[in-house]
Amino acid sequence: MAGAPPLISVIIPTYNRERHLLQCLGSVLSQTYANLEAIVIDDGSTDGTADLMARIQAQDQRVRYLQKSNGGVSSARNMGIRAAQGELIALLDSDDAWLPWKLELQQAALQALPNAGMIWTDMATINEQGLQIHDRYLRRMYGCYQKLTGPLFQQFIDLDISAIIAGRQGTVKIWHGGIYPQMLRGNLVHTSTVLLYKERALQTGLFDESYLRAGEDFGFHLRTCRLGDVAFFDESTTLYRIGAEDQLTHRRFQISLAEAFLRTITDEARLMKKDLPLTPAQLSEVLSEAHCWLGSELLTANQRNAALPHLLEAVKQDRHNLPAWRQLVRMVTPRPVQRLLRKLRMIKSPPIATPG
Repeated sequence: MAGAPPLISVIIPTYNRERHLLQCLGSVLSQTYANLEAIVIDDGSTDGTADLMARIQAQDQRVRYLQKSNGGVSSARNMGIRAAQGELIALLDSDDAWLPWKLELQQAALQALPNAGMIWTDMATINEQGLQIHDRYLRRMYGCYQKLTGPLFQQFIDLDISAIIAGRQGTVKIWHGGIYPQMLRGNLVHTSTVLLYKERALQTGLFDESYLRAGEDFGFHLRTCRLGDVAFFDESTTLYRIGAEDQLTHRRFQISLAEAFLRTITDEARLMKKDLPLTPAQLSEVLSEAHCWLGSELLTANQRNAALPHLLEAVKQDRHNLPAWRQLVRMVTPRPVQRLLRKLRMIKSPPIATPG
């Protein structure tokens, strides 16, 4: 039918997340934007996921359930994207959820911005029990926002939301433009908040399936931004769950995240060569930060021999990298001396009391 809204394919990879799938899918199927399909890709679950999905499918024909052997979240997402019938792709992890107007607002924004191939947003956080912890978490989770020396975008449009968000009147700002240079300094995009055109998703080469533990999303979002304009809505549309053992925010994934960041930047620099929109000095600064992050995480995990080459490379790339120098000093300082220095700092600068 002429003028019908485009189909949105929601891609939901899952692995042993039966406990959260009902909330996740419920938030998709209750979207105010109804022309959607929800594709759940089961990456070899051994819990009750299959039985739960059979019950959900019996209640809503918009749900599709695909099963595969365990191969990681990237292979599951790629399987879903290839199977998607929609013009637009929305990405959602199976332990997260959306606010009801999320897709409708994002689709309206992309419709108003024909040059933008993707839009993302801020997100709130919830704990394992579903209780909200933070209202806005994007800038807290992604430290690269703190490195920005100016506004991320220079342009915006005012989008009328009176008919989109219940109880809200007037307009909201949708920021848009090219941010590839800023993305080269670190990820700014959270996956479960993303809506993009399938055509652009396919042009990225999809998710790198060699990333099995963490960090697979940075390269995908970096390439998405390299391909052209994107857009951003600076409010929370997504409930991002934190705190569980199998979630990215867990401490045990930090080395994998740092490794993925270094590899992604190194690969991008090798691929783009002279077309990389960074000066040699800027690229050295980024590489120095990447090596410092990985070296610091390895040192924290007591992998001193593995940490040393990265910390040395960090100061080689940028001799002004003070955090890298501090970590190198930490490596050569005997642990009893480290403990004494920490104790002296605590005595000299006692913690400041806070109200309550």
